Amino acid sequence: MILASIGALALIDPNRLANSQKEVLSILGGYNNYWQIGMQADYFANLTNTSPFTHLWYIAILIQFDLIWPLLALLYRTVRTHSSRANALLTFTILMLVSFLVMPVQMLFSGEVNITAIYYSTHTRLFSLMAGVVLGLLHQENLHITVLRFRHAAVTRTIYLLFLAVTVLIYFTCPGTKMLVYFPGMQLYTLAVVLLIEILQMNRKHLQYFLDDRLSEWISRCSYDIYLWQYPVFFITGVLFPKGLPFLAVLQILLIVILSIWSHALLSFKKKK
Repeated sequence: MILASIGALALIDPNRLANSQKEVLSILGGYNNYWQIGMQADYFANLTNTSPFTHLWYIAILIQFDLIWPLLALLYRTVRTHSSRANALLTFTILMLVSFLVMPVQMLFSGEVNITAIYYSTHTRLFSLMAGVVLGLLHQENLHITVLRFRHAAVTRTIYLLFLAVTVLIYFTCPGTKMLVYFPGMQLYTLAVVLLIEILQMNRKHLQYFLDDRLSEWISRCSYDIYLWQYPVFFITGVLFPKGLPFLAVLQILLIVILSIWSHALLSFKKKK
């Protein structure tokens, strides 16, 4: 994706590659989020005024978390071995709750609020990862939230559709610079996502012919590829057609789908080999 995007920009607008070497180095080095903070990047700026790689700040957070994960896994294993499974889970639940407070506390006590730094920083985003870790550990220990198992399929499907509707509503009505997003909207939404994952897992039989269709399966399989390509496609088409184009959104979606299928097929082929 990086090479293809650089190649496309080299052909259509080489001037936009002026700072690309340092940016690509920060991506491959796993510190792009802090590089963007240092560059005073604005994630909410117009796409064509930023970079085709702006969205890769989150990859940096995942890389950084992967570096500390062995220490967290060792902590869990140690507490579980020398104490109990319950205490190990309690320890990680406490860590998760502490990470929940990091973003609101920084918002309250940092004086002049730097939304970009709060949005991009690893320590403010740790809660989302820790919430996923706790849910994963519950499944690892075969401890499910049985109260979320429903008898009727309609309950599961209604919860899912309601969550989807609320997500769409938030997307169109809540700007990323709004204070509510960070204090405490993002954390509460994360908890809602974790609960939804558990609900869908506990009631999987209710999802037959509802979410287990070919389109949902493809989106799930290629979601990472879609994530990688959507920003470069929006950026490069914005450079090519600064005044817009009839049905530009259709063209963008088509390009994202084609590129996602291509990259996913390429990686799948390598795995099979």
